[in-house]
Amino acid sequence: MEQAKKRDRKIMITDVALNKVPLVQVPEFTQVECETVAAEHRTLLRVAKEKNHSNEVLSVVSFKQVRRAMVLGDEFSVDLRKSPEAYGIFASAEPQEILLLHNHPSTNNFSLPDIVTLLRYAQVKMMSVVTNQGDVHILCKTVSFEYDTAKEIFNAVYCRYQGGEIGHHATVRRFLKECSKGGFAYVEG
Repeated sequence: MEQAKKRDRKIMITDVALNKVPLVQVPEFTQVECETVAAEHRTLLRVAKEKNHSNEVLSVVSFKQVRRAMVLGDEFSVDLRKSPEAYGIFASAEPQEILLLHNHPSTNNFSLPDIVTLLRYAQVKMMSVVTNQGDVHILCKTVSFEYDTAKEIFNAVYCRYQGGEIGHHATVRRFLKECSKGGFAYVEG
């Protein structure tokens, strides 16, 4: 239990965490798509455990192109540009076509760079974080997504962070609490 309370320390992936990864009902996704996302979470955690020392792994998925690619990162980040295949899927995608799924070696859910990526790139429909303990957090653009409104919500929260009023984790929590006003759905499992 003590290891779980350390939000900023790497947690090694266990078989228990792999078996714990839940099926999360993502708004506007079919049951088959939700099952695919859950399977992809388990796969990327297994790859992180077996091939990447429990560090970050990114899975870039396109249901439309029926393609996926994985990218190995380090303890604190992963860059899809390191994989020509992943970058090719991303660069050729239409708006709201791409799913970006990745793990966080700590028990943190989203980071501010995660949210910025989801906002900045029109081709990203959904981003998920599966922690190394098997908890899943999903942020998805819905049909009511409005870029300008979502950006205003983010900027308002981010200004408080830049001003030193609130910390990184509180900024993320506040955005997740408000993001539905901009057309995002936040779900966890």
